[in-house]
Amino acid sequence: MNTVGLIASILYQFGTNAAFLLIAAIGLIVILGMMNIINLAHGELMMMGAYTATIAFHRGVPFPLAIILGFVVVAIFGAILERLVVRRFYGRELGALVVTWGISLIMGQGTLILFGPFMPAIGIPGGSFAIGGYSFSVYWIILMVVSAAIVIALWWVYNRTAFGLMARATMQNPAMALALGVNTDLVYMLTFALGAGLAGASGALLAPTTSIAPLMGQQFVAPAFITVVVGGGANVLAGAVGSSLLLSIVKTPVGLLLGAFLGTVALLLAALIVIRLMPDGISAQLQRLAERRSGL
Repeated sequence: MNTVGLIASILYQFGTNAAFLLIAAIGLIVILGMMNIINLAHGELMMMGAYTATIAFHRGVPFPLAIILGFVVVAIFGAILERLVVRRFYGRELGALVVTWGISLIMGQGTLILFGPFMPAIGIPGGSFAIGGYSFSVYWIILMVVSAAIVIALWWVYNRTAFGLMARATMQNPAMALALGVNTDLVYMLTFALGAGLAGASGALLAPTTSIAPLMGQQFVAPAFITVVVGGGANVLAGAVGSSLLLSIVKTPVGLLLGAFLGTVALLLAALIVIRLMPDGISAQLQRLAERRSGL
């Protein structure tokens, strides 16, 4: 029975690590992967979603609806931000990096002034259960399912809808897309709003698992960027999934044997090795393997 519990615990830890990386990175996947905008305000957009969901929850809104509200509020904020600021920096990666860093500082300090250093916590919903003496959170299992569902939904949007076709055309060749009648300005705004909204929903989803504070977003920025960069830009969704699974395979056993801190160190070292061996990312390697198989 203990063996069954140990195996279940290892699989559970692997799943929670992968889900965390995917959820933390999902908004960044859209903005960085699709728009080539280095959004250093990603963590603050997650913070904004967490604050929105927390405020709504403590005012009587059911938590699932609070998550949706976090998505909507941050998506609208993202659309306004794109129209007023971000659109001026397309094609200027360094400028976008600096301006989004400035936005992150304004959002963090503004939240501190408006709401103070902490918000009331949200209890982890769903309770827990035990297998062979090991305890498992129902909510984290739900997060595993939700992370997979979000990736599948994004794949469907970008590969099976008219908006996805226009978005991919705009990102690959905006001048040609514009000549063919695509409203590229609208596509840019909606894409940035989608990425921001997903960051907000991610913050809301992770709100019960962490302290709600103005600088809470900083803990998500590094894992999110590592996941996206290791995944590569050839296919951002497939790359992010492959990256999160590979990094979780490294982090899980080290974390279980040596502790969470060394597990994180192992994740960073694994990321460095993958980037050194596959500078174009995991998705480029997967794409090359697929091309070789189709050539056969």
